[in-house]
Amino acid sequence: MITRKTVGVIFGALLLLLPSFAAPARATEAAWARLAQGGYTILLGHARTSGTGEPRRLDIGDCANRRPLSDRGIQEARRISMRFAARAVALNAVLSGEYCRALVTAELGFGEDRVETRPWLNPPAADTKPGFIPPELIAAVDNFNGYGNQLMITHPVLISAITGTVPREGEAIIIEPGPNPGDPPRVVNRLLLD
Repeated sequence: MITRKTVGVIFGALLLLLPSFAAPARATEAAWARLAQGGYTILLGHARTSGTGEPRRLDIGDCANRRPLSDRGIQEARRISMRFAARAVALNAVLSGEYCRALVTAELGFGEDRVETRPWLNPPAADTKPGFIPPELIAAVDNFNGYGNQLMITHPVLISAITGTVPREGEAIIIEPGPNPGDPPRVVNRLLLD
């Protein structure tokens, strides 16, 4: 038999859980508000892929023989620009790594004519020291001063080098220059796009 006391305990427990569900929504709203001001760099990992690994003989531009985006990843990539347009967030530049999964994510989301590739957005070589951030990426963040924002589509391993954590699927990381020129960028917010 359910008593009034039992209902009160259940209701109280539910009230305690509400803030944990509302926190990501508030954080995402705060991130969108920050981006509306402009002047930030947004790091986004490529959309979901099918399979794992890469061919032994690596030819970055040979997309037919590279790990492709999955059907879900293709749909994710196509929705990216809609998320920014729905919030009226301006993007001055859309930069991508040269690997097909990053490049196809960017092109499906924003169109081939809008995307510029940068080799320093490729995943670091296997023998690269953990936490390495390409100086060109740091300089691009330091020197950006547009009215909108710049979006960099890259690989989770590079985002992890900057943030110290692996981004979740569909999570964008908002960064700004470090305290001094040449310092690693500083994370200012996270944004869930899915």
